[in-house]
Amino acid sequence: MRVRDDREKSVDMECRETILKRTQAKSLMAPVAISLLASALLAETPKLSIKTAHGDAQEQQRMQQMERLAKQYDLKTYTITREIVIDRGAINHSSPVLTLNLRFLDNDDLALSAYVHEQGHWVLMERHRADNPALFDDLHRAFPTLEYRRPSGDGELRSSYFHIAICMLEWQAMEELVGPDRARKVIELKQRDHYTDIYALVLSHRERVESILNSHGVKW
Repeated sequence: MRVRDDREKSVDMECRETILKRTQAKSLMAPVAISLLASALLAETPKLSIKTAHGDAQEQQRMQQMERLAKQYDLKTYTITREIVIDRGAINHSSPVLTLNLRFLDNDDLALSAYVHEQGHWVLMERHRADNPALFDDLHRAFPTLEYRRPSGDGELRSSYFHIAICMLEWQAMEELVGPDRARKVIELKQRDHYTDIYALVLSHRERVESILNSHGVKW
């Protein structure tokens, strides 16, 4: 009987130790799970208000593409304005309302880059308006021979220099969203399409451009 009692006590102790270990493990996992859930909730793309200018099938398709990308990627850092219009006949522009055309319906990476590019304008408008004259001076001083006429630039001297900052912000955002290789491919594709000298400058002088932006606190 005594041997049996000793065995029962031993089994009872093992059960208690197992229960204690499981309880401790759960108590350690709970904060981690809560932290991950909180991070996921905080990282969600803000609700975008996307409207179409004409409501036709292709504008609807572009709207659905942007809604899908907003779910697929965490765009919180890269969303300053939530008001977006899809307009088949427009040139992409940032203000007064961020407007996207129908280009890149067949390429999500390029469509995403167009979105963060226009949001990049809002970074300068909302956060650095007072500092923009000094930013322009520093960029112009660093790169005095930039060709601003289309397609090399955007057609205007001052805004072409600001586009150096915008295109750099675009590249940085795309690296975070899709990775360095795909991001560079996007910038290289766009360099052959429009703002050719601006994108070429950013590709070849990234370190110097980033240094100027950092000196003015320009970042996402």
